[in-house]
Amino acid sequence: MYEDTINRYISSYNDRDIEGMLDCVTEDVIFENISNAGQSMKLVGRAQMGEVAELSGNAFSYRRQRLINLVIGTGKAAAEIEFEGKAAVDLPNGVRAGETIKIRGASFFEFRGRLLSRIADYS
Repeated sequence: MYEDTINRYISSYNDRDIEGMLDCVTEDVIFENISNAGQSMKLVGRAQMGEVAELSGNAFSYRRQRLINLVIGTGKAAAEIEFEGKAAVDLPNGVRAGETIKIRGASFFEFRGRLLSRIADYS
């Protein structure tokens, strides 16, 4: 059950299907992104997550997440994720438009029922 939701979420992300992503989360979802470069972001709620997903999707001409490893527990899951993307614009972290980035990170998921209630991405 959890693996299906995570795969659907990642597939929707890769397809730039924001509604599909939001269908996988609770109304009050908490989304956090923490970067080794010192940048972090915390969003609360589907609406805020959808707005940022739209903006961040436009920052890349190409982007793809690939699930490397997944460990599932009761109501929680941890995943090793590989991200690859080509910047469409200059990014705040110093990546210039046209540059390709490839990073590995970890994502931690918490569930309420079949839906994601918290997503924390570390890279």
